Amino acid sequence: MVGALALLAAAAFAMDLASQHQAWERRLLTALPDQVVADPQLVRFAIAEARPLYARHCAACHGRDMHGNPALGAPNLSDSTWLYGSGTVYDIERTLLYGVRSGRSKSHNITDMPAFGLTGRLSDGDIRSVVQYVLQLSGDNYDPAAANEGRRVFYGNANCSDCHGMDARGDSGYGAPDLTRNVWNSGGSAEDLYRAIYFGEHRVMPGWRGVLPLEQIRALAVYVYSVSHPTPAQAANTYAQSTTTPGSAAE
Repeated sequence: MVGALALLAAAAFAMDLASQHQAWERRLLTALPDQVVADPQLVRFAIAEARPLYARHCAACHGRDMHGNPALGAPNLSDSTWLYGSGTVYDIERTLLYGVRSGRSKSHNITDMPAFGLTGRLSDGDIRSVVQYVLQLSGDNYDPAAANEGRRVFYGNANCSDCHGMDARGDSGYGAPDLTRNVWNSGGSAEDLYRAIYFGEHRVMPGWRGVLPLEQIRALAVYVYSVSHPTPAQAANTYAQSTTTPGSAAE
């Protein structure tokens, strides 16, 4: 009798925890994306949910530390530089939902980096000059004479400003990177930049809608936001030290 009562109590406790977990999932999903980060308990819950999801689905490209992988063109998710949008939870969630050049109708797929060398649009010398101009723009060491020629090519027959802007600061509306920040998804050395201009860039990120539940995608978006924004990131480190989730018996 005692054993049966213990089993019933354990089952009831497990059901109660499952019910509380579902309630927190609903609360996370029904909140407006950018309002979640104003609720410390929701942030804590989202981080607890997202960390194993990130390790399973995202770390292979972006790294366990979220610092990205230049060999894959996978961006650093822990800094304040964003290729698409401005890094809000909404922006991050949209990218997670539909991906980049994923074949989905709502994915980020307006443009990509042309293969200027492979298609013969620019000569080897022109590309090397543009590389020096980009190094100048980003505050790196550069060759002044080559950079002056590169500037002419950049704004002239290459028409790089059409995407990157007349100020070379890019356009996060369609994923043209800011060339002045010295932040590079595929590496920022002269050799890396040469390869990017010669061969072009056509990176793909899968869309997770229909693969992961919406509440898990929201949790991942909040997790990435919390790591990439200084104040929430400090809170995230505090929350991660606890092994209890909001609404558990220990709360």
